[in-house]
Amino acid sequence: MSDEDAFLEDIVEDQHARGTHRRGSRRGGRRSGGLRALIPILLVVVVLGGLTFGGYQGYRWLTSNVNVEAEEQDYPGPGTGEVVIEVAQGDTGTDIASTLVEEGVIKSAGPFITVFSNTPEASSIEPGLYRLKKEMNSSDAMRLLLDPASLAAHRVIVPEGLRLEQIWPILSESTDIPVEEFEAAAKDYTSLGIPENPANSPEGYLWPGRYDISEDATANDVLSMMWGRMEEELTKREIPEDQWHRTLTIASLAELEVRNAEDYGKVVRTILNRLEGKGEAGGSPMPLQFDSTVHYVTGKEASVGTTDAERATDSPYNTYVHTGLPPGPIASPGGATLDATLDPPEGGWLYFVTVNTDTGETKFAETWDEHTENVREWQQWADSKG
Repeated sequence: MSDEDAFLEDIVEDQHARGTHRRGSRRGGRRSGGLRALIPILLVVVVLGGLTFGGYQGYRWLTSNVNVEAEEQDYPGPGTGEVVIEVAQGDTGTDIASTLVEEGVIKSAGPFITVFSNTPEASSIEPGLYRLKKEMNSSDAMRLLLDPASLAAHRVIVPEGLRLEQIWPILSESTDIPVEEFEAAAKDYTSLGIPENPANSPEGYLWPGRYDISEDATANDVLSMMWGRMEEELTKREIPEDQWHRTLTIASLAELEVRNAEDYGKVVRTILNRLEGKGEAGGSPMPLQFDSTVHYVTGKEASVGTTDAERATDSPYNTYVHTGLPPGPIASPGGATLDATLDPPEGGWLYFVTVNTDTGETKFAETWDEHTENVREWQQWADSKG
């Protein structure tokens, strides 16, 4: 029998004894009835008291045997050792949290996601390799991801439209890898995964853009990575592999001939029209006569024009001397020129000239007479510049 049951029995027996002693008197009867009426109330009080007592005892048991608060989900920090993690292009806060958990940087994703959501600067975390610690708390991990000093790689940006001899110094300066090592790696370009091609060169096959290069990377590693990006871009656009070389060649010409993206497609259409002998060409292919190919031969920086002597240079890349496309790309094209090469606008253009080299304004023409007028406009502009 529990303490509560014994207590109830004592109350009932006591009330019963008092009722028997006073039985027969009207006054006593009333008291006995009143006491009987109190019993249900007392029962409620006792039951409630029991529930309260039991709840308290249950709480004490739970708190001593089960952690009613969630298990600690974050390390106290500040962390130990060193680990390099990668934030990939397009990673969300959840993606970054998963990477940090996998690498042992944080204990669980939840706290980091909360910190990420409440940190306005979190959206500025850039793709790259970051040097963090094992067993950090989420706030400290976020702080290091926002600190440029935490980058564990050489960051380099390769612009579109550069030829290899212009790319090597940029890579070398950022990575401390000698130019000669990049040149040596490029000679054996097929070992990098680049397909063998008519130009026998990796020219135009290295994707421009931003790279985070690990500190222990070799020249082969860097070039393989850049080719890997180019291969992804070609594959993403569903360009057949047997068309890669031609596509890159045409795209590289458009990249160097005009400055404004809206003109890329017109340049591509002009190339195709000349190769096919459209319009005034009368069905016979026309030489492209692109100054950009002469610059490639002479090694000069891109400029408005070329000299008679330069245009007479004997090289398969010189499109003043040879009809058709050059043997291969003359620079690394970007996404905009690749897209323009795949889907150029319709038009009968055979000629174009940049009439304002400050703004890059370029005019296209279907006839020689119209082109002559455009050239005259450029000459007037050039004269006005003194």
